[in-house]
Amino acid sequence: MTRRFSNLAALCAAGALALSLAQDSLPQEKKPPTMSDARIYNEAMTWFKKGEAMIGTPQENSDEQAGMFRQALQIKPDFLEAHYNLGLIYANQKKMKEAAAEFEEVLKLEPRIEGIHFLLAVAYRESGNLDSAIRALEAGIQAKPKDLQMLQALAYLQVKEGRDGAAAGTMQAILEIMPTDTDMRMELALLQHRTNKLNEAAANYLDVLRVDPKNFAAHYNLALILLQQKKNGDAIEELRAASSLAPGNVEVLEKLGDILALEGRYDKAVAVYQDAAAKAPDRGAFFGKLGFALAKTNRPFEAVSALENAVRLDPRNADAYYLLGDMYSELKRYEESIRAYKASISLDPKQKDVYYNLGTLYAEREQFQDALVELKAATAIDPAYAPAWANLALVSERLELDKDAIQAHEKVVSLGEAKAQTHFRLGVLYAKTNQPDPAIANFAKAIELEPDKYRAVLKEELKKVHSVLDSVRYSQSFARLLTGPPPTPEKP
Repeated sequence: MTRRFSNLAALCAAGALALSLAQDSLPQEKKPPTMSDARIYNEAMTWFKKGEAMIGTPQENSDEQAGMFRQALQIKPDFLEAHYNLGLIYANQKKMKEAAAEFEEVLKLEPRIEGIHFLLAVAYRESGNLDSAIRALEAGIQAKPKDLQMLQALAYLQVKEGRDGAAAGTMQAILEIMPTDTDMRMELALLQHRTNKLNEAAANYLDVLRVDPKNFAAHYNLALILLQQKKNGDAIEELRAASSLAPGNVEVLEKLGDILALEGRYDKAVAVYQDAAAKAPDRGAFFGKLGFALAKTNRPFEAVSALENAVRLDPRNADAYYLLGDMYSELKRYEESIRAYKASISLDPKQKDVYYNLGTLYAEREQFQDALVELKAATAIDPAYAPAWANLALVSERLELDKDAIQAHEKVVSLGEAKAQTHFRLGVLYAKTNQPDPAIANFAKAIELEPDKYRAVLKEELKKVHSVLDSVRYSQSFARLLTGPPPTPEKP
């Protein structure tokens, strides 16, 4: 909510004068006054008149003036006008608890005084008692359901107190009275947006735009809803409308670039991100996104430049370091790639893909022990990460960790990601460790998936004097692999 209560000092000053002039119109006592009543009234009125005479003078709202009204109340505790004016003085003196107490007395004596509920709500609000302020406004609205001043104040307090449902109802009541109040309709749309009532919020943003087509916030927020609803084309149009109203607005440009990238329109995303980065050259996030879009358009040198800017401006950007590692690797700048990957991991140690890429890079450079460490870290983060298990199996083989290699290959199989090569490597490892049955079973599966390739590979093994397949290559089951359909493994 952007609205606030009206100026309190002005209200209080006007109220004091209005009530002092209108006192003869207030309800009189029902019982005929006695001589004692008349004497008390006259004594109280004497003090009241002294206080009233200070209105418009330097003594107005002074402790001296307040003392006059208090004297009147000591004599006549039910002196309505004295309570009212004393409440106004306290309000102007910022003694809001005391002001609220006096206005409560006014309400007890005569709840029909114009504006008293609003004044009481102001006093409670300024004293920090928002619950009581809300109750005062609700009571006033019950008596005057179409009082816009009280309705607007109530909506503001309900939002401030997190009473979103009640606030929405109050705003709708205001709009029933004033359907063209675009400010209030915008407030309602923002509330609905914040509480995830997206269809209602979108409808109200559209209503605002029908009356005020140049409302930047309505275009922008409507775009956010459309994006959330996966209506990317419509979201782009709203963002372009917002951008035309606020050319160069970097938040709009960033969001527009995000949607274009999400749509796979990376060339256009690059242009938008470049514009955003030019407008805000100190925002590392823009350069990070620009680097990603440039990478997607196969412009690695430009991507590296953008990403280097991103990490220079924001050294805590783990994602930018990760992508920078990929780009360095693509450009064969391997040492820089390794440093970038390690920087990303140090900022966010839970990135399985960074461990995987680093481990794979080490493996490609035949740094197998280093590769083993990184690939194990990837599988520890995500035990269902099949590509990491597959590479871990190959690295373990190169380190002659046959048992570990078998376990890693079998994990790939259990995850349903095994290929013909997986089964062939398993067959080799089982044969090498003298486990003929699982060796034959895996060779059979490899041949089932790629018969020509793996029958030819196995036939070559028969020509060798010594082979890692010695434990199985002379068996009948192995022979049948080379001549017919995959056999059932022999039982011991």
